[in-house]
Amino acid sequence: MDLLTLTFLVIISLSAILFRRPFQDFPLDDDFAIYTYRARFASQGFQWKKDLQLIGIPMWKMLMFDKLYGSTKGGVQRIRHAQTAFHLASSLAVYGALWSFTHNPWASFTGALLYSFYGTSPDLTAGSFNFEQFYIPFLFSGLAFLQAGPEWVIVAGLCFGFATLGKCTTALFAGALTPLVWYQFGGLPAIQFVLASGGVMAVSNLIEWKMGYWDTQSRKQLKTRMATTLRLTRTKSMHFSVLFEVGKLFKQALPVWLGLIPLTLYCIQNQNIWLTAFSLILLSMIFFQRAFSRYHYLPLFGLLSLGCGLGMNAVLTLEPTLAGVILASFAVLLAWNLKTMAFYYLRPTAPETLIHYEKFDQYLYLPRLGKILKRLMRMRGESGERIFVWGTFSQLYYLTGSPASDNFLHHTIGPWDTPDLEGFYDSFIGGLLRHKPKYLIKSFTDLDIERLEEITGLHYKLVKVMLARFPVYRLESVEPRPGNPLSLHWQEKMRHMESLTRAEWHAPGFDRSDQERGELAIALKECRKLLKLNPLDAEGYDYMGETYASMGNTEQAEKAFENALKYAPDWSNSRLKLCNQKLKLQKFDEAVALVNEEIKLFGYHFKDIFFQGLLHKFKKNYVEALKDFESIRQKEPDRHDCWQFCVECLQNLGDRDGLKNLYAEAWDSDDTKGREWLQTLIVTTLAELDSDLRPEHKTLEFYLQKDPENGIMRYAFASALVKSGEQIEAYKLFEEVAASSQSYSHIRANSWFRMALLVPPEKQYSLLQQCLKHQSSHQGAKDLLKNTPQIAKVIQIPIQKTMKITEKMETNPDSQKDFPLKVSIVVPNWNGMRFVGMCLDSLAQLDFDDHEVIVVDNGSVDGSREMIEEQYPWVRLLKMPDNMGFAIACNEGIKASDAEYIVLLNNDIEVTPDWLRELYEGMERHPECGMGTTKMMFLDNRDVFYNTGDLFHSWSAGGGRGQGEKDIGQYEEEDYIFGACAGAGIYRREFFNQVGLFDEDFFIFAEDVDLNMRGQLKGLKAVYLPKAKVFHIGTATVGLYSDRYVYLCKRNDIWVFIKNYSLSMYFKYLFSIWKHQFVDIKYFTYRGQGQVLLKSKWDALKMLPQMLARRCQIQTKRSAPDEQIEKFIITD
Repeated sequence: MDLLTLTFLVIISLSAILFRRPFQDFPLDDDFAIYTYRARFASQGFQWKKDLQLIGIPMWKMLMFDKLYGSTKGGVQRIRHAQTAFHLASSLAVYGALWSFTHNPWASFTGALLYSFYGTSPDLTAGSFNFEQFYIPFLFSGLAFLQAGPEWVIVAGLCFGFATLGKCTTALFAGALTPLVWYQFGGLPAIQFVLASGGVMAVSNLIEWKMGYWDTQSRKQLKTRMATTLRLTRTKSMHFSVLFEVGKLFKQALPVWLGLIPLTLYCIQNQNIWLTAFSLILLSMIFFQRAFSRYHYLPLFGLLSLGCGLGMNAVLTLEPTLAGVILASFAVLLAWNLKTMAFYYLRPTAPETLIHYEKFDQYLYLPRLGKILKRLMRMRGESGERIFVWGTFSQLYYLTGSPASDNFLHHTIGPWDTPDLEGFYDSFIGGLLRHKPKYLIKSFTDLDIERLEEITGLHYKLVKVMLARFPVYRLESVEPRPGNPLSLHWQEKMRHMESLTRAEWHAPGFDRSDQERGELAIALKECRKLLKLNPLDAEGYDYMGETYASMGNTEQAEKAFENALKYAPDWSNSRLKLCNQKLKLQKFDEAVALVNEEIKLFGYHFKDIFFQGLLHKFKKNYVEALKDFESIRQKEPDRHDCWQFCVECLQNLGDRDGLKNLYAEAWDSDDTKGREWLQTLIVTTLAELDSDLRPEHKTLEFYLQKDPENGIMRYAFASALVKSGEQIEAYKLFEEVAASSQSYSHIRANSWFRMALLVPPEKQYSLLQQCLKHQSSHQGAKDLLKNTPQIAKVIQIPIQKTMKITEKMETNPDSQKDFPLKVSIVVPNWNGMRFVGMCLDSLAQLDFDDHEVIVVDNGSVDGSREMIEEQYPWVRLLKMPDNMGFAIACNEGIKASDAEYIVLLNNDIEVTPDWLRELYEGMERHPECGMGTTKMMFLDNRDVFYNTGDLFHSWSAGGGRGQGEKDIGQYEEEDYIFGACAGAGIYRREFFNQVGLFDEDFFIFAEDVDLNMRGQLKGLKAVYLPKAKVFHIGTATVGLYSDRYVYLCKRNDIWVFIKNYSLSMYFKYLFSIWKHQFVDIKYFTYRGQGQVLLKSKWDALKMLPQMLARRCQIQTKRSAPDEQIEKFIITD
C-alpha cells in the first residue's frame, strides 16, 4: 500500500468519525428506543418474546446489541459508537468498490469522502437506529470482490451472506447475482458463491433454532411484525408522498445525486454486468420495501457516492481546462451545499436545528413530555410503574423510566383482516388488562378511549393534553367486564380493533379535547408552550387560530392563521380559515384574494362557495348570500351553519314564507337535537318578524302545539313569556323543562337558572345548585351564587354523625363530611378573635363548592373558638388542648383531611370569591407541580404586594417575592418559583406523601421555607398562580419583629440550612452565611434584642444532633442535584 492510499484511508476514516460525532448525543427517536428497549429494562429481568416481541431478526444479533448496550449508563453511546464504526467501514467499502472499477486513488477517495459525509445526511435520520448502517459495508465489499475476479467469489459470497444478518431483504442480492456469477465465471465459482452466502445464512438460522427463536411463539410474533410493517408502509401514501420524500433528499444532498449521470454512463459504455446488476437490485430492494422510512435510501446514497467517484475518474481523463471547469463547478455546488447543511453539524441538538427534522416532534416535544410525566409520577409515588403509549413513540418509556404494559411497543393500522394481527391485539389489550397501567398516553390520535373502556372496563380520565398534542390519561377505576377479550375469536378481536381505530388520521397530530370541552384558556396555553419549543410548527399556529376564534379574539386568530399560512403555504383550507377572520374584521379585499387563491391552488369546492356566501352576507347582499348557503345546504343537509345563515338572510329580507318553507324542510332531518334547534331558531325568528302583529309568545305557542316534544322550543316559549311579563306561567314552563329527562342537560341547567331569576334571593340557592348539577360550568349561576344568602348555603352542607378524637385534639362530631372532596382549607387559629371572622366570612363567599374548611384551634382563650362554633357551624373545628404551634396545627389539619388538595391559610387573610377555584384550576393545569401559591396583597394597602411566592437567600433565609412593590402588572404571569408561602398555599396530597409534613419543632416561621427546600430536593416544582388573590395583615398573631418573632425566625433559619444544605452548598455559601450572621448581631443588638438573638442561636445548636439525623434522612432520599436548586437561590 503506497503512502497516498494510506493517507486517503486515514482521511476517510477520520471524516467518517467526525461527521458521525454530532449524532452521538442526539435525542432518542422511536426506532432507537424500540430496538434497545429490552436492553434498557434488562435490569428488571425483561426477556425477548415475553417482554418484547421479536424484532430485528436474526435474534442472536439483537442479543449482541443487548450485550453491547450493557448497563443503562452509557448504553446509548455504546450503540452509537458501533454505528459510527460501521459507517466508517461503509465509507472504506465504497473506496474499495471504486478502486476495483477505476484503480484510481483520487476517484476512490472522492466517492468514499462524499459518502462519509452524505451517509450521515440529517434527512436520512442519521441519529436513529437502522440496520441499513450495518449491511452497507458488506454489500459494497461484495461488489468490489465480484469485480476483482472469480478467485474472490467465495469472499464476495461471504460478504453478501453477512449482509443478510443486517437485514434479511438483502438476500435478494445473493439470489439475483448467482445466475450472473454462473454466466460470468462458470459453474464452480457459482457453486462456491452460493455455498459461501448460503452458508452464512444457514449458520445464522441454525443458531436461531438452537436458541429457541424458531418455535411456534417466535414464528407467530414475526408474522405479527411483518403484518404490521406492511400496513405501516401505507401511511406514507396516506399522509405524505414518496416523491416529496425523494425531493427532500435530493435538495439536501444535491451534489451526490449528480453521481447518477456518470453511474449510468459507466454502466452503458463499459457494459459492466456487476455494477449494472448491483444498481438494479439495490433500487428494486428499496422499491419493494416501499421506502416508508427515509433511512431506506441510505444504500442509494452509497451507490450515488460511487457514481461520483466514477465521474471523477472520467473527468480526470479530460482536457485539463474542461476538467478544471467541471471540478470547479462541482466544488462550488458542494461548498454551497455544505454551507446550507452546516447548522445540522455545528449545533446538532439546538432547538432551532431540531425543528428541521422529519421527526421534530420526537426530538423537541417528547423530551418535554417525558420530563413532565416523570415528575408527575414521582410526585404521586408512581415512579417506575408501567405505562402505555398508543403510537410509535416508545422513547417515552426511556424518558420516564417506566416500562410498557404491552410487549409489542409499536403501532399499526388496518385493514384488520388477518389472524396475523391477533398478536397485536393480545399484546395491546392483554397488557392493559394484566398490568392496568396508571397512565395512558396517546401519541397518535387514532384511539377511541371510550370504546377501550367498553372492552376492558378500564376507566381512564384525561389529566391534561400536553403541548396540545399528547393527551395523558390516568386510570381512575376498573369495572370487570363479562368474559375475557383475549379468548375471543380472532375475527372478533379484529372487529374490536376496527372500532377502536376508526379515526382517519393514523399519525401524530393535535388533540382538540380541551377545545371541545370548552377549556379554551388551557388549550391556548398549551399551544403557546408548543410554539415556544418550535416557532415553526404550522399546525400549532392553526390550532391556536381555531382557539382564538372560539374565544372571539378575531385579531389574534387572524395573526395565528397568517403564521400557519406562512409556514405551510401548500395546505388547503388555511386560506379559508384566514378568510373567515378577515371577513369578521371587514377586510373584504383581502378575503376575496384569499378565496381566489384557494380556488386557483386547489380547485373549486363547497368551502369556497361558503366563504363567498359569507362575503355576500357581510356586504349585506342577502339574496346572493342566500343562494350560496342554499346550494350547500341542499347537498350537505347536516351543515347547520348554512341553515343558520339561511335563517339570518331570510330574516334580513323579511321573507316569512321562506322561513316557513325552511321550517317544513327541517322535519326531514334525522338529527333530532339538530332539528329541534333549527326549528326553534326559525320559529323565534318568525316570532320577531311577526311581533308587530302578535306577541312573540303567541307565535311560539302556535308552533309548539305542532311539536310538543321539542324541549328547546318550550324553553324559548317560556323565555318569551318572561319577556311579555307573564312570569308565573314562565316559571311553570321552566319547571317542566327542568324536570323533563328528555330535555338536554344544558337546556335543563338554563331552566333552573331562569327559575332562580324569577324567585326572591333567599330562595335562589337550591335552584342554582340544581343548575350547576346539570352544567357545572354555568357562569351565570356561579356569579349569582356569590350574592346568595349564606344561611341557605349552610343548610345544604351534609354532615356525618361520627367522632374523631386524637391524643392532641377534640373534633366537632357534627362537621365531618361523608364524601371525598377536592380541597380542604386548613386555617390554624390562636387567639384570632380580631380577624378570624373576616377570614371565614370571605371563605363563605367562595364560588368553588367542592371544599371544606377546617379550623385548627390552638387552645385559644380569647373567645375565638367559641365564636367559630356559634357563628360558623359549617366550619369543621379541630380543638387542640393548648398552643402547639403553627406547624403542628397544619399537620393535624392535613391528617384530618381526605381531600385531593390541601390549602393552608392564615387566619388574618381575606380571600376573593374566585380564589379557591383559580388555585384548583391552576394546579390541574400544572400536574408537574406539587404546590402552588397565590398573589398576596397587603390588606390595608391593596395595591402593594405582600408575597407572590417564597424566595430563598443563600444565607438560609426565606423571603416574599415582590414584597412592598406596588402592583403595576409585573407579576401577572404564571411562573415557577422556589416555593409556596404556607400563609395561602395549595399542596397536593401526594406532595406530603413524598416530602413529609411540616417539621413540628419549628413551631412557627420558616416551617414553609424548610418544606419548600425539601420539595426542591425531591425535584418537585412550585407554581405561582396570579389569578388567585388574597389580602393579608401579616404577622398579626405574633407581631412583626417582636421578641418572639426574632427568636423563632433566627433559630429556624439555622435549622433550615443544617437540614437541607449539601456539603458543597455549605462551603459555597459559607461567606454569605457568616456575613449575615454578623449583620443580624449588629442590627438586633442595636434594637435591644441582642439577648433574644443569642438565645435563638444557642437553642438552635442544642438541637444539632436531632437536626443532623433529619439531614441524613433528607439528603439520602433527595433526587435533585444542587444545580437544580441553586437557580432559585438569591446570593449577595
